[in-house]
Amino acid sequence: MIARDRIKADGPFAAPAFHLVVLHAGAVVAPVALYFYAVHPAWAWMYWLDPKKLSGIAVLPLMVGHAGLVIGAWYLAAVLIRKNLQGALYYVGGALALTLLVLVVGGMSRLATAADFLGYQTHHGVSLFAVQLGWAFMVSLLAMFGSAIYVAIELGRDGRRVRSR
Repeated sequence: MIARDRIKADGPFAAPAFHLVVLHAGAVVAPVALYFYAVHPAWAWMYWLDPKKLSGIAVLPLMVGHAGLVIGAWYLAAVLIRKNLQGALYYVGGALALTLLVLVVGGMSRLATAADFLGYQTHHGVSLFAVQLGWAFMVSLLAMFGSAIYVAIELGRDGRRVRSR
């Protein structure tokens, strides 16, 4: 919604809005996904899959998928904005937030445990912050939120420039 004016005036791929979203997806989201899938794969899979049974190359499409999800969400939101369906955008955002809340609350024991796949299955995990994983998680959250806030600020500035034309 911050970039609503830019999207309505010039479409979803207009600079600088689209470039900022791609930069966030490619420079922050994708490397964070790569790190967790490559360095902490059992935790990244939430201990549902044994990463030893997966190919190491599987992290590349997953990394691209995470970045693509950000860009795809931007495009979907832009389409809804250009069709004057902001109400639907609010409902979609609310549904996503509710789904995320349910997943975090439901998976809290998995999120707060550091182990390998077999260690988690046999209840031999440790607290997330007892190892490097917890601090890496905090740093990655700060990086993603910091980048998202920067993008939001720049999109707000760009929106004011568009309104003043």
